[in-house]
Amino acid sequence: MSRLVTGLAGTIILAIWPALSAVPSELAPWPPHDPGQPEASIAITKEWITSLREIHDFAGLQKAAGSGGRLLAVEADPETPRAIYGWKGLDGRGQMKVFLYRTGDFGIAASPADGAGEITLNNAGAFVCPTCSPPVHACGRRPSWVSHSVHWDGSDCHCTITGPQTIRPGPC
Repeated sequence: MSRLVTGLAGTIILAIWPALSAVPSELAPWPPHDPGQPEASIAITKEWITSLREIHDFAGLQKAAGSGGRLLAVEADPETPRAIYGWKGLDGRGQMKVFLYRTGDFGIAASPADGAGEITLNNAGAFVCPTCSPPVHACGRRPSWVSHSVHWDGSDCHCTITGPQTIRPGPC
């Protein structure tokens, strides 16, 4: 009987291991350090921001910017603690804020130098660019920091792309 139980337990562990390993881990240390590098090595343009859609981790984002950014604030909200990083584009051309969550997920609010208006995106596939041609409003999958009690569809996902609904003034 003991072999049967051991064999069955091993089978159960192998069956659930992929699900357990998919659980996002939290970033350590928290809060993250300040690289003190607020100027990106490139201009922050609509084209460059669009290229960030393929980046899924914060280190990749820092590499794409060519600098680590500057830690602007750490918010200790118990539901969604996050660090806010800022960059200015090369020679002051464009700027962006990145909202980094303990899970490693992030949202971006950027103002490109080429006057495209604010573009928001996250590493969960969301991308909102009202001045793109044609305009883009892709909500992506639900980010880890968005509570399941929050409605998630095209009518409100713009309020949660970079964080809790309190991030933007207005109806959100």
